[in-house]
Amino acid sequence: MQVWNRKEVIETPEVGAGAMRFAYENPVGRALTKAILCRSYVSNLYAAWQKSRLSKGKVRKFIAQYHISLEDCTAQEFPNFNAFFTRQRKNYVNQTTEKELPAIADSKLTALPIDKNHVFTVKGVQYTAAELLENEKLAAEYAGGTCLIFRLSPDDYHRYVYPDAGTQEKTVAIKGVLHSVNPIAGSLGVYRRNARRYTVLHTAHFGDVVQMEVGALLVGKICNHNEAEGSFAKLEEKGYFEYGGSTVILLLKKDAITVDADILQYSAKGIETKVKIGERIAAQNL
Repeated sequence: MQVWNRKEVIETPEVGAGAMRFAYENPVGRALTKAILCRSYVSNLYAAWQKSRLSKGKVRKFIAQYHISLEDCTAQEFPNFNAFFTRQRKNYVNQTTEKELPAIADSKLTALPIDKNHVFTVKGVQYTAAELLENEKLAAEYAGGTCLIFRLSPDDYHRYVYPDAGTQEKTVAIKGVLHSVNPIAGSLGVYRRNARRYTVLHTAHFGDVVQMEVGALLVGKICNHNEAEGSFAKLEEKGYFEYGGSTVILLLKKDAITVDADILQYSAKGIETKVKIGERIAAQNL
């Protein structure tokens, strides 16, 4: 898969690409995925195995296969694969000024315009903010704005943070199934079908922002630290995902930010940008 790393376009390995192609491109696999694999109980069963000591042997193999460094990790040994998957970084380094927007997850980022009808297009699939939020009134506030999609693959840290300081409303949970968020599954419209949770953030520098966590195939749990009303700091950890690939989405209102030109350029080509928590991706419109 091609990814822009803000210096050059590189090829990155797709974790479990063969299995994903069977599940979403093979007719038999596609039928099994729709009927069984995307159900939450399957993810729960798989998660139980990932949390057992039987999965411990998978950790070192995964680290070696995908060249993962534990240098900035709080732990070096893990009792099971889920403990490794939800590992924590020692600290999050803020590389932005107060009026610059940081990446909120180690991930592959796509920046998309939301048109006047609050529609945005991902890999040729059209979505509306209303479908995403299941809230027409709230979605209308983001017409003409920006949608930032942070796709986390299994080799990324699966922790995510707040983009700015501010206060939050109570988190809203939307029930759904659990399809993969891998681009291979894009034709299924996964962001409007998957289980997800969103929080309206009243930020200090970017206005009202919607931050949404999207569950995915074999990710049965979105773990937010606080889903009640309250305050938060910039780069404060908001939560984490348990095992699997998953996605965090930010919706920002019209004229709230200007996304960095290189990210916009490659997003328009359908190429994601590799980002790390704390690096600049946009700036406040003055």
